[in-house]
Amino acid sequence: MAKRAKRSGGKAKGDKRARRAAVKAKRAGADAGQSAGALVAQLPRVDALEDVPAYADLEADERQRAAYEEFLGSCEAPDEMRLGCVVRLDRGFPLVVTEGELFRAEHAVAFAKLDKEKDELLLPAVGDWVAVRRAPGHEMGVIERVLPRRTAFERPRGRLARGEKQTLAANVDTVLIVQALGEGDVPVDRIARALVLSFDCGARPVVVLTKADRKADEVSLAADVQRVRRLAGEGVRVLTTSSARGAGLEEVRACLPAGSVGMILGASGAGKSTLLNNLLGHEALETGAVRERDDAGRHTTVARVMIKLPGAGVIADAPGLRSLPLLGHERGLARLFPEIVHAARACRFNDCTHTHEPGCAVRAGLDAGELDSLRYATFSTLAHELRVSARELDPDVKA
Repeated sequence: MAKRAKRSGGKAKGDKRARRAAVKAKRAGADAGQSAGALVAQLPRVDALEDVPAYADLEADERQRAAYEEFLGSCEAPDEMRLGCVVRLDRGFPLVVTEGELFRAEHAVAFAKLDKEKDELLLPAVGDWVAVRRAPGHEMGVIERVLPRRTAFERPRGRLARGEKQTLAANVDTVLIVQALGEGDVPVDRIARALVLSFDCGARPVVVLTKADRKADEVSLAADVQRVRRLAGEGVRVLTTSSARGAGLEEVRACLPAGSVGMILGASGAGKSTLLNNLLGHEALETGAVRERDDAGRHTTVARVMIKLPGAGVIADAPGLRSLPLLGHERGLARLFPEIVHAARACRFNDCTHTHEPGCAVRAGLDAGELDSLRYATFSTLAHELRVSARELDPDVKA
């Protein structure tokens, strides 16, 4: 009876996810059909937008082009189809660039379907390559298919979403992890989480420490940089910038060569918009004041946009994120801490948490000075969070 009840509960969860996806699909269809005109009228005019990437600034890979050609062979109006890239999202409405065209688009009703692999509604994100149809005489296009993603930077939607993830940007090559410096020690927890998310999606992370001019002296600045380098490990670049002094900008620009796509990630008040404005050479993005009591800022980025940087590639900007919870990002954790994963293979128990168990090779390596104490402490904290979040989703998972 217990097994039967368990199977029934699993089916109920599956039915619940299906119903939730159906509701999303219905809303997407309603927005596309009933109120699209009214909503689009409230969005920024396309011809007034600046720094929008051109089609030549972006490049679909062979897999995406092959998927597009395959879709053309099965669609009803192949002569109306275009290969395009989503370069902006305003209130859920994509702005798509194709060869020679830039226009708003809506979602096809038939497009709202479950993704077979992830069991979730697959809607286009900034950076997605799509098959978009634009009928003659129509101002708006209709996205018919999201093409396979090379990478997808995802984070959990929240505890109430029960495992659903939000794609912040797709097909990203580099993630700029922006963290503001202050009078105290640099907070490494958020940087560590961003590194895990970046490694998990397969993008190359670069840590950018902004507001270096706020440090009291070069000694305290060097101490912060060294602490972040210890955390990030070999192979991860750590840069410092100061918008007030104009320092470090060219080093950041060099991380985003022409033809590549980057993403900038940071909390409100971290200096994302200021950094991008300085890279652009003009005030294109709104910046906000920062509260002195907690160094937090207000959200100034409200749309998800891709921006063409002069002499460099394209970068995606997203609203500042207050939190970066981890859920199902074990791959990213392993890529950030490979030496700990390697040491763990010699542990006596396969499910060793590396905290108290006898025969733990990780703690033995720590005691022998073979593992960095900061990296071990950070790994332990994040690994515990991943175990707890997995347990919350599935009670049969051992914590």
